[in-house]
Amino acid sequence: MAGSGQKILLVDGDLRRGYLHRYFDGERGEGLADLITAAATASTVDAARYIRDTGISGLDFLATGTLPANPSELLLHESFQQQLEKLASDYDFIIIDSPPVLAVTDAAIIGRNAATTLFVVKANFHTLRELEQSHKQLNQAGIEVKGIVFNDVEINSGRYAYGGKYVYQYSYET
Repeated sequence: MAGSGQKILLVDGDLRRGYLHRYFDGERGEGLADLITAAATASTVDAARYIRDTGISGLDFLATGTLPANPSELLLHESFQQQLEKLASDYDFIIIDSPPVLAVTDAAIIGRNAATTLFVVKANFHTLRELEQSHKQLNQAGIEVKGIVFNDVEINSGRYAYGGKYVYQYSYET
């Protein structure tokens, strides 16, 4: 999306075990938790102070920041929603990575503040029961799941046969 000229903010919303910072500068540093805390205690906060340039044109990053003792309570604070609303005016899309749905309530809290919720599902990893339970839990929280993103899909499996005579196989190499 950033490559197509849109301005994107990627937020690591996993305030328990977030790790997205490892893909950028490697430092957790100040981030979302610190922004929410500062906004809860001050009348004005400069969110840009917590946002990092990724080196990818159009893509900014907001790390988890200091891992709080009370992640759910922090995400429930009104300053979380207020800061997201302020940031929305600066970005075309804000993508928030949350912890797993079944592990803690944080995903549902984040989902209530999101315009669209998507499941990210690892191929051949999650059971149908886990997916059903996750969907049910989000629905009970009033969150409608709009789609699924499959990741870690093996791309060599595109093999098609027609009439037993012709076989087409697609493979991609990097």
